[in-house]
Amino acid sequence: MKKLDWFIIKKFLGTYVFMIGIVMSISMIFDVSEKLRDFMNPENNLTFFQILFDYYPYFFIHYANMFSSLIIFLSVLWFTSFMSQRSEIVAILSNGVSFMRFSRPYLFASSFLLIISVLMNHFVAPYANKNRLDFENQFTRYNVHFKNAHLEVDKGTIVSYRQFLGNTTKVRRLWVENWVEKENGQWELASDMQVERAFGDSINNNWTLHNVFIRKLGEVNDEIFVKKKIDTVLSFNISDLGQRSEITFAMTTPELIEFKRSEEQKGNPTATIEISNYERTAYPFAAYVLTIIGIAVASKKSREGVGKNLVIGLFCGLIYIFFMKMTTVATVNIGMNTLLAVWFPNIFFSLVALYIYFKRLNA
Repeated sequence: MKKLDWFIIKKFLGTYVFMIGIVMSISMIFDVSEKLRDFMNPENNLTFFQILFDYYPYFFIHYANMFSSLIIFLSVLWFTSFMSQRSEIVAILSNGVSFMRFSRPYLFASSFLLIISVLMNHFVAPYANKNRLDFENQFTRYNVHFKNAHLEVDKGTIVSYRQFLGNTTKVRRLWVENWVEKENGQWELASDMQVERAFGDSINNNWTLHNVFIRKLGEVNDEIFVKKKIDTVLSFNISDLGQRSEITFAMTTPELIEFKRSEEQKGNPTATIEISNYERTAYPFAAYVLTIIGIAVASKKSREGVGKNLVIGLFCGLIYIFFMKMTTVATVNIGMNTLLAVWFPNIFFSLVALYIYFKRLNA
């Protein structure tokens, strides 16, 4: 590599590290202000070092990796715009360096960051997210409510409930139906159970049930049991009733694939799981596309200065993010192919990036 390459790569990576430090510092300040009440709660008995070392390193890994593509884009816009305003790019191109050759170190640096981000998404981030979510589940009130749910937790076992607060073990108005398959292939209700309040174990299938009504259907007469309290074992645990949507972030890719199979066997929709899996590779690729757009936009000197390039770049970044969210929503709501939905923004903006780049190349 020539001195020019190392100069641009150092500028690129240095700006990236600086910006990610600024963005994450601001994110942590907001997060501390939001969770301060939980951190100071005497019941949690948390020390400063527990918060600092047991939570925020994993918080940093998760959000730094999540924002990585956008921060790469902003870094390219920022330092390239300054190079352009100081006429450094004009000087480089005037010395016989083609614009395509000038772009090479940008693509090398973004490829390096892309590979790191993909590896982080598949191997490091799930471990970090597991620790982050475990800490939040134990010490903070994230207030995830599940209401009026109806799901098949196992083959022939249908569960409904009125309310379940995700960070507790309490379920209100639980209803369990057990169905059996007859020889003719028809399903028939064998028993049902209505429970006013239920407390479950998140590790095994132990349950404590209060105000229980049980009915076992017979060929002639039904058996009915009414109990004030029952300690029993059911065919499911409380985590089967609902989990935070972020739970997929805490799974490695093999675990995510196995979780998808499990949900398919229960008859539950798996579109969000598939999206989470595909995003682990697709989102980092956005950094490559945005880098090409950033070079083309910021390398041209503007009378309005750096601000104009940053505004244009931010506008492009916001449209990119909007496209990603829109296709995700389309997948969940209208059944769009998940692989296409996740990769479509990258494909579309790759064409836009190439158009802008070659227009700048021929300028």
